Amino acid sequence: MPCEVMDFPCKYLGLPLSIRKLTKADLQPMVDKVADMLSGWKAALMSTTGHAILVKTVLTAVPVYLLIALDAPKWLLRAIDKLCRAFLWKGCPQYKSTPFSSLTAPHSSSMDRLKDLLGDRPLKGIFSALGLPEKAGGAVLDVLCSRGARLWNVEEEAGKLRRTKERIRAVLEDAEQRRFIDHDSVKLWLRELRAAAFDVDALLDRLGTITAAARLQAAAEHSRKRKRPWPSFELGPWRRWELDGKIANINERLDNINRDRKRYRLQAGDGRRTAAQPTQRRPWLLEAAAHRDERPIGRDEEKEQIVRALVSDNAGMDLPVVSIWGTAGIGKTALARLVHNDPKVANFFTDRIWVWLPDTCDVRTATKMIIEAVTSKKCELLSLDILQQRLHGHLRKKRFLLVIDNLWADGFQFWEFLRPSLTAGEKGSKVLITTQHERVSRMSSPILSIPLKPLGDEECWQILKVYALSGWSSRDQHDLELESIGRSIAANCQGSPLAAKSLGVLLSDTHGDREQWESILSEMRILEGDKSTNNILPSLQISYQHLPYHLKQCFAFCSVLPLGVEFEKEELVRLWIADGLVKSSGRRRVEMEAGRCFDELLWRSFIETSDTFPIRKFRVPSLMLELAQLVSKHESLTLGPDNSHIAERPEWIRYATILCPKDEPLAFHMIYHYENSRLLKLFPKTKLPSNQVPSELFSKLTCLRALDLSYTELDLLPDSIGFCIHLRYLNLRNTLIKTLPETVCNLFNLQTLDLRDCFWLMDLPEGMSRLVNMRHLCLHLDWDRVTAFRSMPSGIDKLLSLQTLSRFVTVSKDGGKCNITELKNLKIRGELCILNLEAATHSGAREANLSGKEYLHKLMLKWSDNTCKDEQQLDIENSERVLEALCAHSSLKHLRIDNYPGRKLSSWVEKLSSLDTLEIFSCPRLTQFSVEALRSLRNFRIRQCGDLAVLPRGLCSLESLDCLEIHGTSNLRISAVDILPRNISQLTVSGCYTLEEWCRQEGAERVQQIRDTRIQFSI
Repeated sequence: MPCEVMDFPCKYLGLPLSIRKLTKADLQPMVDKVADMLSGWKAALMSTTGHAILVKTVLTAVPVYLLIALDAPKWLLRAIDKLCRAFLWKGCPQYKSTPFSSLTAPHSSSMDRLKDLLGDRPLKGIFSALGLPEKAGGAVLDVLCSRGARLWNVEEEAGKLRRTKERIRAVLEDAEQRRFIDHDSVKLWLRELRAAAFDVDALLDRLGTITAAARLQAAAEHSRKRKRPWPSFELGPWRRWELDGKIANINERLDNINRDRKRYRLQAGDGRRTAAQPTQRRPWLLEAAAHRDERPIGRDEEKEQIVRALVSDNAGMDLPVVSIWGTAGIGKTALARLVHNDPKVANFFTDRIWVWLPDTCDVRTATKMIIEAVTSKKCELLSLDILQQRLHGHLRKKRFLLVIDNLWADGFQFWEFLRPSLTAGEKGSKVLITTQHERVSRMSSPILSIPLKPLGDEECWQILKVYALSGWSSRDQHDLELESIGRSIAANCQGSPLAAKSLGVLLSDTHGDREQWESILSEMRILEGDKSTNNILPSLQISYQHLPYHLKQCFAFCSVLPLGVEFEKEELVRLWIADGLVKSSGRRRVEMEAGRCFDELLWRSFIETSDTFPIRKFRVPSLMLELAQLVSKHESLTLGPDNSHIAERPEWIRYATILCPKDEPLAFHMIYHYENSRLLKLFPKTKLPSNQVPSELFSKLTCLRALDLSYTELDLLPDSIGFCIHLRYLNLRNTLIKTLPETVCNLFNLQTLDLRDCFWLMDLPEGMSRLVNMRHLCLHLDWDRVTAFRSMPSGIDKLLSLQTLSRFVTVSKDGGKCNITELKNLKIRGELCILNLEAATHSGAREANLSGKEYLHKLMLKWSDNTCKDEQQLDIENSERVLEALCAHSSLKHLRIDNYPGRKLSSWVEKLSSLDTLEIFSCPRLTQFSVEALRSLRNFRIRQCGDLAVLPRGLCSLESLDCLEIHGTSNLRISAVDILPRNISQLTVSGCYTLEEWCRQEGAERVQQIRDTRIQFSI
């Protein structure tokens, strides 16, 4: 057992133990403990009653605890008694004649205590002045004294509430396992209990925040500066009064709920339960969730029709269109993807483009998304005319297939404006669209329209079988029995491939247990009679009901996402963490735990992959989103132009989403009714004109844990944001914010601050070091447009939980701000851009310890733009030494070096065996370097390296290289005939006269073998 072996005398549970008689030295700590308590109390500011209460409830508790186990000597009791007397009479000398025993002896009421202290006449005079009879006055005093004791012991009351919270969670989990609860009273009881659980959580979080901040504050007061970092976080009388009132209110609610429980049917043994929770899914299955080979079963005929139409000549047609239409979940996207990946289609078209459009997409947004899909780069253009010209240029002289998935626009004008941009391709270019509506299909004037009908029972069984019976061996007769049950389950899928797949994954967790298969079938039959929802929903509900409790919570949270909205995995994962839906197991990071939950939902088809570029995104299928909204309809609310009414029980609403229509002012007042909201998220259709958020918003929504104001024109965040002490997630991405209020640093619990694409942001608050729970400080800007802050606050090294720090601005060591050495102990992951490296020193750069950051995958090292203009030899040598000291870990995937004034690259750059992308930009003095050891390199880009005379050594031997771009390297000379790697598929050259001539003459035959060449010849 993990027990520590100790010798006597020792301590156990705070009590001294010995095999001999305890000495005075052994027991003196008990006296010291009482004295330490007294040192922090302001005796002169308390009434005599307050003194007596503290003596009775706190000080005398120390010897009482001791006497439970030991026979305390008289000297010890006298010493403690002396301290108690001194505290009681301090500042109240007129009562020294009152016997101490009268204060410590038990009393029947507060009235008796005060009589002993003051006598009868003063009390009668007080009650007479207040107009109260003596009996009523005594009752009032009893209530006040009871409240006073509770106020002092508010932490103890909170501890009891914390234990109650765990019991509530157990009851809610138990209720979730009882799948069919039809009694409305029971459902209402559960909603009341869940609402109480949310309020308990908010209260305990508030107390925990105040307590934790107070501890750090106490530690800070002992530092040299003696500055109080959290002046508002003190558990003083007012806060105690507030917390005690809330605790009493919650306890009363819980008592009422507990009394009601016996009336209902949620008793032990009632109802049918789900089967045991599925075993831990093997990691390779989770990794394969997003890469499973989707082969629609039963769609061979439709596939062949579409392929024939796409590879046909269609002479005389401007832009032939093929359409697939059908209801949600019927398999349109899966069929389109199968056609897209068909070998005949791949050989016929030079370029295949896939774009998924949201349901409210206009022509400008659609054009922009197609450009991003073609170039795999983010498009920042706004003008529709310029966008159309740019798209026309990208598609020129290409035979392309454009797949437009999820087209909703049913107006003729949409297609008429979009079509001209798509006509630049070569003869044979075509468009394939998928849509839910026949009208949209007709609007595009297709050469072939494929209406997808529901699958037959046999096809649904084949899909279900692929998932349900994978991973375990056949057992003949047992298989036949399961097949009979499985076919009955497939018959209830209403012809939906999505339902068949979801149920198949669920059945795979049973490992072929016949009883569980029969149980699932019987549940489906029970739900067949529910006519209030989509016919496919009951089969999906079965999959939901068999999820573990924490996955149910995570999926229900997805109801805040409007239909068709795409999101990044990290965004949803961080929102789950902020809401407390996922906890760390202690062995793994909480982000890893939440990522596994995401992968599990992805595997089970509750979430699906989107084919967006350049960043991989996801979305919730429309039927699954309908299910999420169904199971969370009492806690989640979506406000918009068509839904502005107040919910029936606004106190139950925890998650609020505001749909922001184009060119309409934001009605923040709609949200004021929902003061218990834990999440507020805006979804603007375009960049929303909301210059300022009303200050009163945050003074009302003090329970917020997540706030998303991204993609608005917000330029000022009010100081009242500091009231939201529960806030853990603040997203201001792509806003016009210039500075953040200093009160942001009062958000003690803040874990994620997302400031990506905030190009106007100039400064961060000075008190950033106080955000000790910060895990993700997202400051990413496009690297071609990245800018430095005017300054970066010092103390970043105190954020020991920090994992994401996208941008870091270096200052000189004596600059008084954040220095590069503060990166030393930070375990940064993902991306890091270090700016203004001319201010760094060799020793500081080495102390930054980039070589120890093994999870850092993207690194940009950038000197200021004017650095290369300085011809001083000392600065050149210093830059070379700094670069050498900034040695990255060998696991780095992407490296960019910008405005580097040195003449040579450091040796570590040439040894990055895992490097996938290398970019050398604006390094005018760089003369030569080697890439021979970079065996994993796929993308290599060189720009504006004027002194580079020859191509890097070993370039032609890189078999992994796929993309090579060289721009503005005018002094480059060609010294060999075969200079290009064998497997290169994309070559871009401009501003390199010698290389251009080689491509035109000696290397012409080799260049023609490259699939994608973009050579801009000099005049």
